[in-house]
Amino acid sequence: MAQQGVAATEAPMKTPFYYGWVVVVVSALGLFFSGPGQTYSVSIFIDYYIQDFEFSRSFVSGLYSIATLGAGFLLAFVGRLADRFGQRATMGIIGTLLAITCFWNSLLTGPIMMFIGFFFLRLLGQGSMTLLPNTLVPQWFMEKRGRALSVMAVGGFISAAIYPPVNTFMIGFIGWRLTWIFWGLLILLIFVPATLYFVRNRPEQVNEVIDGHPRDRYRLNRSQVKGMIAAIFIVVNSLAFVYFFSNWYVWFPVSAVLFLFLYRLLLRRLEKQESHRRLNLHGEVNEVSWTLNEAMKTRAFWIILFCVSVPSLVNTGITFHIVSIAEGKGLTPGTAATMLALMAIIGFPISFISGYLVDKFKVHYILAVTFFIHIVAILVLWQLNSVVGAFIYGGIWGIAHGFERVVLSIIWPNYFGREHLGSIKGVSQSVMVFASALGPLPFALFYDWFSRYDEVLLLTTLLPLTAGLLVLISPKPKHTSIE
Repeated sequence: MAQQGVAATEAPMKTPFYYGWVVVVVSALGLFFSGPGQTYSVSIFIDYYIQDFEFSRSFVSGLYSIATLGAGFLLAFVGRLADRFGQRATMGIIGTLLAITCFWNSLLTGPIMMFIGFFFLRLLGQGSMTLLPNTLVPQWFMEKRGRALSVMAVGGFISAAIYPPVNTFMIGFIGWRLTWIFWGLLILLIFVPATLYFVRNRPEQVNEVIDGHPRDRYRLNRSQVKGMIAAIFIVVNSLAFVYFFSNWYVWFPVSAVLFLFLYRLLLRRLEKQESHRRLNLHGEVNEVSWTLNEAMKTRAFWIILFCVSVPSLVNTGITFHIVSIAEGKGLTPGTAATMLALMAIIGFPISFISGYLVDKFKVHYILAVTFFIHIVAILVLWQLNSVVGAFIYGGIWGIAHGFERVVLSIIWPNYFGREHLGSIKGVSQSVMVFASALGPLPFALFYDWFSRYDEVLLLTTLLPLTAGLLVLISPKPKHTSIE
């Protein structure tokens, strides 16, 4: 990979902690600025498009779905670019193009421009700006990968919480065209410079090791341990000799045994640390990396590919029509925006819990639990008939989203390693975008047929049910090199 050949240099800033956490923060910023291309943001513009351009809901949904589907075909290419040139350069270019896309959307005059705007919003925002941070952070973490991804996910939750109400307010205050310009300027002035200055593709490029394990100068060696124990032994026994003068022959053997035990305990700890460090520096902590072709030959790859597409399809379908769904339940657009915000607010702390769990338990079990929570959330939305119910739905949806954000990000590097993660995640992201393209249209068609969403919501529960059952029988595959 081209990005691995870069000579090691100093980090762009000195930190008292592992520099990987700086990369996590910038990655979180990337998830935040994926917002203009995410359905939770675009959905706020839809009714204004319908009103200003006099299009039907099905027509706008169709444009959105076809544009999303087309964008999905290019995401695998973006993943290969990240593997070849590194996330830093790729993120800088993608961020600049996304800002230009926001400016384009402020100039819409008809369906062709709207389609082009949707296409690049989905390719650059929803697709690439989600793909790249999720391939960058796993390069810096392995043992702490779940926790690092949960911190990164904060950017996505803040984005989902802020964009809907901010869009609602700003569209009402300055109009939807200037709102697009506002987001474009923020991306261009904040995200792009932060990426180019702070991001490095791998810890080796700044003389670090994965997970940030301290170097030799921060560790005790054997001779230091021996000297420290001997010094403590002499000092303690010198002081004890004064106090236990008459019983020194009892105290001295007891203290010798205690200090010998302490010495052996510290040496064992030191041996473990040295072994762990050697693995980190020379063996990549025994993480096996699969190529895309190797991964595609496993059953687990195709099952997980289906499973990660389900939340994308379901969430996009519901989110795109959330205002219409809320109005059909007798609720206001403001309540719909509140549900989106509540989902993000609840999901924020849940992501830390899920990040801890995936570091401790097998990830496919956590993913199965995620699908069960999705089913409960959809059933609550199906029966929704009050503001209180809307808050309950937003809370359950947030719990599901909190698990989903981390689990769907970590399952690929945990299953197939980090060396070819861009290519593998590129295929995954393409499928997720394809699925999200299919989400809005069925909801729109069912609404046009039945003037409600109840039937399509019930049918939708079959997807997470199927995915949950499949993922339970799909543990991490074994590479032929370690069988």
